[in-house]
Amino acid sequence: MNHNHESAIIAKGISKTYDKKTQALKGMDLTVNKGEVFTILGPNGAGKTTFLRILCTQLMPTAGDATILGDSVVKNPEAIRNNIAMVPQDAMAYANFTPWDYAHNFCLLRGMDKPTAKKKAEEALKAMLMWDMRSKPCQSMSGGEKRRALIAATIASDAPVMMLDEPTSGLDAIGRRNVWSTLRERAAQGKTIILTTHMMDEAEMVSDRLAIINKGELIIVGTTAEIKKQVPFKYRVIVPESEIDKSKFSDITKIGDRLVIYLKNDEDAIELVREMLKKGVQAEAAPVTLEDAFVRLAGGELL
Repeated sequence: MNHNHESAIIAKGISKTYDKKTQALKGMDLTVNKGEVFTILGPNGAGKTTFLRILCTQLMPTAGDATILGDSVVKNPEAIRNNIAMVPQDAMAYANFTPWDYAHNFCLLRGMDKPTAKKKAEEALKAMLMWDMRSKPCQSMSGGEKRRALIAATIASDAPVMMLDEPTSGLDAIGRRNVWSTLRERAAQGKTIILTTHMMDEAEMVSDRLAIINKGELIIVGTTAEIKKQVPFKYRVIVPESEIDKSKFSDITKIGDRLVIYLKNDEDAIELVREMLKKGVQAEAAPVTLEDAFVRLAGGELL
């Protein structure tokens, strides 16, 4: 890891216990650099939302502290609120607001002058492909459209730190990719972006670095490539279980009536695919994925 990065977010020992027994977070230590897209990846119920809510000062930690651009979430939440914008997971857009109302008002609330607010709102709505719907009341929108309107408002805010909880849930493939590219562009402009997801492909496509958490604990932090290196295999081949002599392979995961066979190198993978094709059996080889690493590291509980 390159250590000359300036930190935007530093969390130390963040724990959260609800009603004296449910431990949602167990001592999370995490540093997010300025100008990076950082993803927190984990199954539902892993503690992702709790962590984000503590960072955005909606929830006090039971123990530990975090600083955002030098301000403590415990001691100085007011200062933090000036530096962050947040898209909550379950935000419902106000019925009679339009995407323009949202984005424009959010900018004005953050203290921009009128011309700047107009410019930022327009940029963000265009980036989120919402410009042609800017005057549509949110009550007549689909869930995915509301979601994009909220993300547009967050981006328009121009806050130095943007937090998004499961931002692309409910979006189609085009909408998701669009969110990813918008977040990457904002990070390239120096914004710090932290998001949560349970979707592996999202974490892989959008992150500079990611943290995998499970049951409130941090399992690993790194780039996608660094995390994939935790899997001692390079390739996977998916085959029907009935066609394979399992004793020949050291590492196999069963998914229903199919097997995922992990292999050290591409020659072995190609050899196995050839063998299957000779029998007229469909098989495919691919490099190991982030999901393979996740299952190995988080103990196979994928939701």
